[in-house]
Amino acid sequence: MSKRQGPNKENLEETRRIFIRVATDEFCKYGYPNASTSRIVNDSNMARGSLYYHFGDKNGLFRAVYTNILEESMISIATKMDNQKDPWDALMAGSQIFLELCADENFRKIVLIESQSALSYAERITIQSKTLLGKLRSVLPELMERGYFKGHTIDTIAVFIMGILGEVGRSFDINPENQQKRAVFEHAYFETMDMMKPSKP
Repeated sequence: MSKRQGPNKENLEETRRIFIRVATDEFCKYGYPNASTSRIVNDSNMARGSLYYHFGDKNGLFRAVYTNILEESMISIATKMDNQKDPWDALMAGSQIFLELCADENFRKIVLIESQSALSYAERITIQSKTLLGKLRSVLPELMERGYFKGHTIDTIAVFIMGILGEVGRSFDINPENQQKRAVFEHAYFETMDMMKPSKP
């Protein structure tokens, strides 16, 4: 089969989509350090020059994969959160969807595990701020006005919550088939969050 060619915008976007799809499988299967751009090029049936053109290098390709997964995950998370009238319910609904996504191998491996070695903390936070972290922050001001998370800032609470969710999601990788264990960790997360509700007078 011949390599795909054509400089028009539609071909460029299709090339980018194919690389991201193939690279997602590669990074998930082999991990970031052992992922091979040669395999990605061969499996995508693209020219190596196209990979460099779109992503620069392996790290740039991983960043694109990471960003793509977060952007796609935002569709279901934002929809669920936006359907809630109460901001606390929105936060809990978004948390539930995030943990459900963590059960998906591609999401868990790329977003929670491989990103740790591929991207700096600053890079991850920057991308998350435009997706998951940004959506989380959007409900915090109203909650804090109601007395939630007293004595803390929006930034510290947002990072704190994302940190807990991330660790719970990473725990799923120890034995991804153990649904009972996942349920225990999920329950612990929601119990912890309940403790942060303001005391009733």
